[in-house]
Amino acid sequence: MIGLSLRYIKHNKKQTFTIVFGTVLASILMLSVGILFSSFRAYLIEKVLEENNYHVRIKGDLDGVKGDFSLNYQDGEYLIKFEDIKQTYNKVTEICKKVQCDKIVYNVRLLSLYGIGNNNYLDLFKKIIFVIVFILGVSVFFIIYNSFQIGITKKRRDIALFKMIGASNACLYKIFFVEGLFCFLVGICLGFGLSLFIDIGIINLMNEILSEVLGGRIKLYIYIPFLMIPLIFILIIVFLSVFIPLFRVMKYKAMDLFKESKLDKHFSLHLKNFTLNYAYINYKRNQKKYRSLIVCVFILTLLFNSFVNLQNYTLKILNDYIRIPKYDLKLVSSESDYNKLKTFVLKLGSQKKTMYQSCIQELNYDLKDINYVMVTDLGGNEVINLVDEIDLSSDKAIKKKYEIFQSLDYLNLNGINLKVKLTQNIPFGFENELITGRIILNLNRNDFEKVCPISSSNVLIKTDRNDLDKIVKNYASKNQFDVSYINVKKASEIMNNFVLLIKFFTFFCVLLISLIAVFAFFNIVSANIQFRKKEFATLKSLGLINLKISLCLLFESLIVSFKGVIYSFPFILIISNSLYKNLGSYFDISLGIFDYPLFLFSFIMCFSLIFICMIFSHLNLYHRSLIWNIKNENLV
Repeated sequence: MIGLSLRYIKHNKKQTFTIVFGTVLASILMLSVGILFSSFRAYLIEKVLEENNYHVRIKGDLDGVKGDFSLNYQDGEYLIKFEDIKQTYNKVTEICKKVQCDKIVYNVRLLSLYGIGNNNYLDLFKKIIFVIVFILGVSVFFIIYNSFQIGITKKRRDIALFKMIGASNACLYKIFFVEGLFCFLVGICLGFGLSLFIDIGIINLMNEILSEVLGGRIKLYIYIPFLMIPLIFILIIVFLSVFIPLFRVMKYKAMDLFKESKLDKHFSLHLKNFTLNYAYINYKRNQKKYRSLIVCVFILTLLFNSFVNLQNYTLKILNDYIRIPKYDLKLVSSESDYNKLKTFVLKLGSQKKTMYQSCIQELNYDLKDINYVMVTDLGGNEVINLVDEIDLSSDKAIKKKYEIFQSLDYLNLNGINLKVKLTQNIPFGFENELITGRIILNLNRNDFEKVCPISSSNVLIKTDRNDLDKIVKNYASKNQFDVSYINVKKASEIMNNFVLLIKFFTFFCVLLISLIAVFAFFNIVSANIQFRKKEFATLKSLGLINLKISLCLLFESLIVSFKGVIYSFPFILIISNSLYKNLGSYFDISLGIFDYPLFLFSFIMCFSLIFICMIFSHLNLYHRSLIWNIKNENLV
């Protein structure tokens, strides 16, 4: 029995490779989720222990108390770490029965990462992994199931012969289950090894581009419960993918399995164009065979649009609501250090800069909800008549951009009446200063000195220099320069790296899903073309040229792609609308609910892949003789 299964595996190398490769990609996709969450949990535990290296902190007299724990006395309290952290609550109860505990403080963040207590982060991670793996598992199941179903369908005659010589269904189940189990075990083992390799690369990438945010390094770590969730799903996929196709074939009688599908005349559209008519007829009589292909198109379109839409919404929110200034470095010093600041700017060099002195003045009278004025010496006696900010005061972040005044002729500061004019000319670097409750007044030097007896020196610099922290600190220490600074370039780099990580994650998921779908397309299409080799040979013997057959395949690809994409349309709309509403409850999103160009692109992509697979499979038949294409396959 096992020998026969191995002969099937050896004989159907292409089919075996396709199933193994699909399982490898599915395993990489699903196991990577568990491994990455395991590594992230280990990183969080390490960070918590760096801050608070204990399980519980007790204030009391614990001298002489012994048990399976370690004690560390610090600042009048005992820091306790148990050998089994899951027994923390029970052990503390036992300890406090023996001695008086005046104060008990649990390391809640640490305990929650181990699944202990009310705020259970471990269960939350498991639920997230379950949801992600479930979505991926359902998608992967349909694709791998179709691959195995095709393999079983190819063996219909073999199954019929086995039944005719008296083989029981249980015996046949064992033969093909061993074959499927071998393919899937090889695929899972290879997938696990490759997922470790890929996850190491992802973790190293995260450490490199998000080192400033993480404040440490994530290390590869495997937490068995997180890995068991995707493994269980993969085993379920194996079981269902093997037994469902077998169960469907076993229901037929032996003679039914020898029957060939026949052309039904009532499918004809009665078109004068033979190519269109033939393509439609062939699609109608092979609907069951094409159904699996339509499901693959449905899944690929749905996942592709969902992942890309999520990325677009995320990047749009980051771009609109995390507003990084256009300058790279902001320096602030006292008025007396203005010359030192100017010298530093000259040595540093700049692509753009705004250098000014400023002070803040309160308004002594009500002026349209304006509380204070930022006064600069940039000249012109101009008030910047614009608010452009993100309002975070309510539950929903809202972008605000409006003119403050209809008209304004005079402004009184420190008893000085200044004639001013309104402007929307914004000096370089002042884009993030346009906030509610404040106006910016740019004065001539003489008026500035009257209004601001005490001021600060400022400069906003756009530069191509790196290591700005080191450059500023070295100059300040050498020149006794008292200066505060904000390195915006570093924040901008972190933001860009975070965006890059999001794009990489989306690309990685879409690439793996697309690879699984492509191999499913090729497997299903090649099997369908193989089933139709007699048909193509007959058509060629009647004088139909390859160009006409290729046009038939083109129209069949259009029909299948169109149906799969149309079926996915309402689901994509529901998911996009759900994302839009959920994110829209926190952010004012200017993107549309549905991305029609993306949807059209997914249709073109699916159609192109299917047509290429059909043409490639047909070319394999084209180079073979008509007699070879007409003959039947033999039993292994």
